Order: sequence, then C-alpha cells, then structure tokens
Amino acid sequence: MGIAGNLKTMELAELLQWLSQGTKTGTLVVDNGTVEKKVFFSKGKIISSAASDPREHLGHFLVSHGYITEAQLAESVRRQEAQKTMLGKVLVDMGLIGEEDLDHMLRLKAEEGVYSLFDWPEGEFRFHDDELPAYPMVPISLDVTGLVLEAMRRQDEWSRFRELMPSVHAIPVRVVDDLVGGGGDLDEGQKHILLAVDDHRTIEEISLETHASEYYVCEALYPQVKARKVKIVRPRGQAAPAPPPAPMASAGAAATGKSLLERGQKHLAAREYEPALRNLRAARSLDPDDHTIARAAEQGEATIRTFLQGEGVVLDAVPKLVVRPDEIARMKVSSKAGFLLSRVDGHYDIASILKISPMTQLEALLVFRELVLAGLLKLERKRK
Repeated sequence: MGIAGNLKTMELAELLQWLSQGTKTGTLVVDNGTVEKKVFFSKGKIISSAASDPREHLGHFLVSHGYITEAQLAESVRRQEAQKTMLGKVLVDMGLIGEEDLDHMLRLKAEEGVYSLFDWPEGEFRFHDDELPAYPMVPISLDVTGLVLEAMRRQDEWSRFRELMPSVHAIPVRVVDDLVGGGGDLDEGQKHILLAVDDHRTIEEISLETHASEYYVCEALYPQVKARKVKIVRPRGQAAPAPPPAPMASAGAAATGKSLLERGQKHLAAREYEPALRNLRAARSLDPDDHTIARAAEQGEATIRTFLQGEGVVLDAVPKLVVRPDEIARMKVSSKAGFLLSRVDGHYDIASILKISPMTQLEALLVFRELVLAGLLKLERKRK
C-alpha cells in the first residue's frame, strides 16, 4: 500500500521513519514544483537517491568535491553517451577515480540528497510500493534513524550559517590574501570553494561556479568568517527576487493544480517561457496523479522547446559574445546567466556547454534565449 501527501502535513522525519519501520521497499518521490527527488528503499533501508537538480548528479557532485574538473566531466559524459553505460564506470575506466572512492562518494551523494530534503518547507510526496529503478545501483544501506539525526544536526548548523550569511546574494570578501594556506584540514572541494572567493561573486555564484550545494559552500566559508578571514558584504541590488517555486493562483487563494496549469498556459500563450515552465511544473507537482494535468504540462514543455527551436535556441547552435567580456563584468546579470556567459568561447556549441552546466537543459536554454534578447549573445549554427 502506497502513501501520498504534503510535507506541510506530514513531516519528512516522520515519513522516513514510517517507511523504515514498515520495512518498505519502493521509491519515495518528493516534488516541490522546481526539483523532483527520489529516495529508494529496500526493506526499510535507504539504498540510494536521485534528483532532477543537475548539481546532485554524480558528475557535478564529483566536480564540487574536487575529484574531477569541468573538462573531465564533459569528456566523461561524452564517453558515457557513446558507450551507453553508467558514468561511474566511465570515470573509473578513465582513471579519474578509484572504485573505493567512487563507492564512498555514491554513499555521500545519497545521504546529501536526503539531507537537502529537510530544507524544503513543503512538497508533494508519494511512495510507490515495490518500484525500484531498472538500472543497477551500488549496494549501500543507510539507516534511517541515523540519517534523520544527522539531518537535524545539519539543520542546527544551517541556522548558525544563516546568522553570519543570511542571504545567498551576499558577497564573501577576503580579509586575508590566502584562504587556502597550507590546506591542512581542507578537502579538495573546500579548497575549490575558497579559491572561488574573488570579492565579487555572491554565495549563489560560488555555488554555481563550483557545482556545489549552497550548504557545502556555506560550510566551507563558515570557519573563515568566524576566524575573520572573510567578511560578508550585504547583498547587492537585484532587479527582482526569485519567484517562489509554487506560486499562488491569485492573491489570497491557495493554488490548485488546475489554476497553476491555467496560469502556465496563459504565460505560454504570451511567450513568457520561464514563468510558464515554473507554473506548469508546479501544477504537475501539486496534482501528480492527475493525468490530464500531467499531459498538458508535458505538452506545454514540448511547446516551449518548439518555440525555442524556432528562435534558433538549439543544442547545436554556437553562442558568441556580442559585447566585450569587461563590459559584461560591469553588468548585473543573474548567477545562472553569469555561469553560462563565462563558458562561452565562440567555439563550443550549447550542447557542449550543457554537459558542464549545473542547470537542467530547458532551464539553460531559456537563459541562453534571455541573453540573446538582451543583446549579449548571438547564436550561429554549425556549418555542415
């Protein structure tokens, strides 16, 4: 027997314990309208996790922890696509990571995927009894009680981090020249994060630059701030705050799957793709069992892709800068736009850049479109 609900009415810790005590086997799906996460259970033990957020995919996770570089990630993904095999096997075959380290990182990735769920104030969940992925998973077994206790400890840590770093738009500024020093107690991922502190990047931008979660970035920065080696500068002016993942259907009224779908379709008709995508995904998240909404949301996303294709925003297009890099440095662009702009060299096509992007494909394509409309990029098709 499955279970479904919302994290607002059933706390995550209670849900995980219920599945553990019931020795359940199957897949727990949690969706907040922006990211979908899956936690896989076998006889009450967590055996793996997965997420639609690319930063939680194995390749980006290994970049964030200093095991591989962006260039190695791109090459390993290219080989994976050609060989049609698991990325972990490709990385081992390339000699980039040993099997023991890979097993450790897969376990850590599974744990981190669950820990980050505790940051979600709400999200629709459903449990599919006896449903597990067809692909093989590394045999790990995580005790739910221990995982929940560690997640609670991390929540306390988050509170301490936020006292010193209240916003991801804040800028860490070095008070000392060398934050890494001898690197004694720092792992490679932490060194990578501290080296990304350039007195200009926000915490959010450092997170994108290093492919790391915001928690991991703040964890690396926190002792430096406490030791007064880094100071946190208040958030710089932003054009507008990021919209919530699950918008309200109207002022004072609770959103429904149908109302979000209608709003998404209105944005789609107006060719306002980003809010259209956000509302369509929120609608599907709110009513995951409504097949009519699911089909309409899928059709909406397909329509967005068709529109983008018609405008030339396609995977084999080569983005080229229209303005000088120093001009871009003086502009206020979003963290995601800044990440993509910094990877544009006039030779790589969009598909190549997306292999190292910590954004979903459609999300990145929409950012590329915005940059073209803003006059910062032009797209050229490859000659055949």
